[in-house]
Amino acid sequence: MELEKAYNPAEAESTHYKSWEERGCFAPEINENPNAEAFSIVIPPPNVTGSLHMGHALQHTLMDVLTRRKRMLGYKTLFLVGVDHASISTQLMVTRALKKDEHKTPQDIGREAFMGRAWAWKNKYGGTITNQIRREGLSVDWSRERFTMDENLSKAVSEVFVRLYGEGWIYRGKRIVNWCPRDKTVLSDLEVKEETKKDGKLFYLQYPVKNSDAKITVATTRPETMLGDTAVAVNPKDERYKNLIGQTIELPLTNREIPIIADEYVDAEFGTGAVKITPAHDPNDYEVGLRHNLEQLNVMNDDATMNETAGNDFVGLDRYAAREKVVEKFDELSLLEKIDDYEMVLPVCERCKTVIEPFLSEQWFCRMDEMRDLALDLMKREGAPHFYPQVPHEKVYMTWLENLRDWTISRQLWWGHQIPAWYDENGNVIVARTKEEAVERAGTENLTQDADVLDTWFSSALWSFSTLGWNGETTETEDLKTFHPTDVLVTNRDIIFLWVSRMVMTGLKFIGEKPFEDVIIHGTVLDKNGQRMSKTKNNGIDPLDVFNKYGVDATRMTLADSATGIDFAWRDEKVESFRNFANKIWNATRFCLLNSDGAQVDYSFINPKAEVKEIKQTLGDELNELDEEDEEFLDKIKPEFAFDNPKENLSLADKWIISRLNKTAVQVNKSLDKYDFHEAVQTLYHFFWDDFCDWYIELVKDEITASEPNVKRDAARSRVITILEQSLRLLHPFMPFLTEELWQKLPEVSSDLHNDAYKNAKQTIMLADFPMGDAAMIDEQAESEMQAVIDLISKTRNIRAEMNIKPSDRTAIHVAANADLQKVFNENQAQILKLARASELNLNETLDVPRASAKAVLAGGAEIAVPLEGLIDFAKESERLENQSNKLNAEGERLKNQLANQGFVEKAPPEKVAGLQARVAEIEQQTNALKQNLEALK
Repeated sequence: MELEKAYNPAEAESTHYKSWEERGCFAPEINENPNAEAFSIVIPPPNVTGSLHMGHALQHTLMDVLTRRKRMLGYKTLFLVGVDHASISTQLMVTRALKKDEHKTPQDIGREAFMGRAWAWKNKYGGTITNQIRREGLSVDWSRERFTMDENLSKAVSEVFVRLYGEGWIYRGKRIVNWCPRDKTVLSDLEVKEETKKDGKLFYLQYPVKNSDAKITVATTRPETMLGDTAVAVNPKDERYKNLIGQTIELPLTNREIPIIADEYVDAEFGTGAVKITPAHDPNDYEVGLRHNLEQLNVMNDDATMNETAGNDFVGLDRYAAREKVVEKFDELSLLEKIDDYEMVLPVCERCKTVIEPFLSEQWFCRMDEMRDLALDLMKREGAPHFYPQVPHEKVYMTWLENLRDWTISRQLWWGHQIPAWYDENGNVIVARTKEEAVERAGTENLTQDADVLDTWFSSALWSFSTLGWNGETTETEDLKTFHPTDVLVTNRDIIFLWVSRMVMTGLKFIGEKPFEDVIIHGTVLDKNGQRMSKTKNNGIDPLDVFNKYGVDATRMTLADSATGIDFAWRDEKVESFRNFANKIWNATRFCLLNSDGAQVDYSFINPKAEVKEIKQTLGDELNELDEEDEEFLDKIKPEFAFDNPKENLSLADKWIISRLNKTAVQVNKSLDKYDFHEAVQTLYHFFWDDFCDWYIELVKDEITASEPNVKRDAARSRVITILEQSLRLLHPFMPFLTEELWQKLPEVSSDLHNDAYKNAKQTIMLADFPMGDAAMIDEQAESEMQAVIDLISKTRNIRAEMNIKPSDRTAIHVAANADLQKVFNENQAQILKLARASELNLNETLDVPRASAKAVLAGGAEIAVPLEGLIDFAKESERLENQSNKLNAEGERLKNQLANQGFVEKAPPEKVAGLQARVAEIEQQTNALKQNLEALK
């Protein structure tokens, strides 16, 4: 069979994914084994408004690698997919569309109409992210796709709210909250980010003390909030203010008087030692106000303009305009002591970057202390969930839980899960699962539902079990029984608090189980300069563009090659190298298929037990009780199935590649079991590129390209095809499209190669048995001997390249080695002469060669020499090597000086510094080799 000369990723991607999905290969029901062990993983639901970014691509790749491998191992796998309703983001999108298309606001059309528009928008545009997930090649079960506002998931949300309210864990009250004036909603602490403002100002305002000439100075970065001050606090031990405690201040710009109070909260050493107290606009001031029973004056509207409480001179002004006016008026009253430049940290909304306003507001809260204790107890009792990497994430998780505060769960939005609470005419609250239940309990239909919706993370916290059918009314389903707890969660460090911890707490609370065993914390994909990608920096990389340019498989390999938990800079050169790897696989397979007549997949030479299994299946029940370890086993079976130990007739190259294949399979499985994706990728890359392509195929090429059919040729071809087939299986979880495309074209592949759990399914590599490797088939002696052969050929090639010997010129190779190595080299002389382009191989215990010979030392102490007389022009070659050495020395000095510059080292990206250090080491190695070569020419 002949393959096309070049691989077309786009064609393979569209063809195979559609086929897999249509045939139900992603659903756990494809598994025919009723006793199969389950494996499940849930996708962190991306926003319905979103589109794929590199963080998604990394996360999804790791999850799919784990799932595909487990499926091939015969596990009943569920990779559950879904999207989040994303309250704020979706409402923003719909509001913008409403303004653009109809020139209206949500308030113009009302809540019911707005919700209709939001659902229509979701149905029209919400599939973007799911279509992109298909493009990634994720083997998710689309028949179980979930949305956080699906009827059953919404029912679960209401159930959880009602239960927690009934137990006193949910309550309504006034607190200082993080208020976003642009989105006009409260935000949790985790939705607020900090930004440093270097050009901030610190204003020193003087407050007159009543019936006195004294003034007390307070320092503030937010002068506009002084309009809501209800006290000035000092430390009771501060001697400067002891005589003022209990006196009254005539608050400027207002007609109010406020007290001077004593509170140990005040740090006497900081600032002036006197602090203005604004209980409605600062969380610390709020606590002070409660202790001293101070009035709470909110002087702002929900859009951060000043309200009537601020006074007639300020009402309607934006907070920043009000700030300027307050400062101006204090200056006019000669009460502005000074203004200092001040670097400060501002809280901003993580979505719109608007500066957050601490705001006194009535909200719904969830007490977290008891649920927190459940999670802490699980970690102390079982060490669960297990974080990978454990450091620092387990400690960060525990510390956050130990300091957990009540969760603000209400949001001032329309899109989302409306809070299941109703109010009667007297303001009494009725919390119920449905309005019908609320009416029944209230005894009246004249009820108004709370206008707020729940924080998006409230529904996401239930994701591990609500997606499997739990809704409070239904508490047991087949999916819950089979797939919960899930096996592993793959996520980023940013949502350990927002999501991971809350899933643990709700899972333990409502179904009595942890939601997952393990948590993989992946790194962040940075831009090429090591900076975080963002829209504002315009440095984002669209995965779809990368897919189109390099192919999905090359992109997946690049992402999986990252070290678990470590941030890494995106390099086009790296994904290009994996595209080259894909092409290498394609070309190697193309060569094998061009020489595949008479070949078949044959596992007997890889692992005799594989043939025993096949014999048992052929002969049926009569042999099922026989012990495969019995030395007489083969004598008991029918004569036509008798075979000798196939390894006895194999060449060193064959023994070596069998050992390397098994060692690779063992290592890949170990790596994936501990979630070391980088190690698995590198193991596979070097096995296929180095061992299989660069060496094994070259070593056996003469055998498999023989023109005349014969038993020896066909056996060699079968061995190559079999190694290739096993390699494609190992690569499949990482490179699903390429491996399926090639595997289907191998001779005699069929569903017989499937794991036993999928024997009746149509043939596909994704259901083939994943190679586990057999430690008994690892032959360290064969590997050591072949490495010596490879080393001899490589060192000879290096000498040829360094000394500029023409490719057409054949060299003599002299080797000094012990008797065992001489035997190995002698038995493999034909391959050595061919691949090293040599005319003769001289083996002795010592070297006896002309002075003008290039030499090298092999591993194990052997030496080689290549006589140069008659092969090169000594004078010209000496001049060339001198020039090359001078250039390298100059480059090395330049790089060393650059690295000696401490300022450069501190400011440059770590990858840049590491690259320069590696180049310096490489130059030193090259110059040493040049010195040796120059010495050989003297």
